[in-house]
Amino acid sequence: MTVSPMLRRPAPQPLATVPESSVHGAPVARHGELAAATRDASYLRSPNTRADTHLHVAVFTRQYAVGSGMAGIGAACDPTRILLDEGMFFGAHELPRSHCRRAGCRVLFAEADRQRRDFAHMRSYYSLEDRHGIALGLAVRVRHHGQPGTVIDTEGRYLIVRLDDERRPHRCHVTNGMKYELDPGQWARSAGPAQHPRPWGSGALTRDAQKKGGPETFALSPDPRLTVRAPREPV
Repeated sequence: MTVSPMLRRPAPQPLATVPESSVHGAPVARHGELAAATRDASYLRSPNTRADTHLHVAVFTRQYAVGSGMAGIGAACDPTRILLDEGMFFGAHELPRSHCRRAGCRVLFAEADRQRRDFAHMRSYYSLEDRHGIALGLAVRVRHHGQPGTVIDTEGRYLIVRLDDERRPHRCHVTNGMKYELDPGQWARSAGPAQHPRPWGSGALTRDAQKKGGPETFALSPDPRLTVRAPREPV
């Protein structure tokens, strides 16, 4: 069984997290998505003007190879030797031609593209931000049937949540038994999908023949409740 690269790492943490209080190797979440940045080459004697402009997926590091281990934001491909420039972050889906191709970054860049598609569908279908102020994304704190946890990944239309007291992640429906933290101590319960009224005239027009001599019914598929009745023309 193939394990997602996100499940091998600690739960993502928001960009605002203080590195000294972070978990080593945890992906950095920016606006609910994986973050990326270029290498901080300010301390290098001879920066590589080509390689040092590559984007790396950002992770928190507590073991950067300076002294006994400096805390900061490093590259997923080598968090102990590549520190990232914290002056400018990008979404991991941006600037694909500049992506680092080393294994640690490459697999997370691919995950970022998939997650972005999944979140876009969830946000559009459930409209939780417009209806409840809930911003779906990575590192969002949730309560699943009362148990606290963190969104660490997606799987199609489901969220992958790691509960605080469990190592095994759970696949959770976006609205079933879910509460989302808006601000510290403030929680919002999610509801079902938003109502998306089907515009008149869309769908296939199906014919429901009634008893001979009676009215003729045309139903707007797939919702048979929307009908137009017209008298049968004489033969």
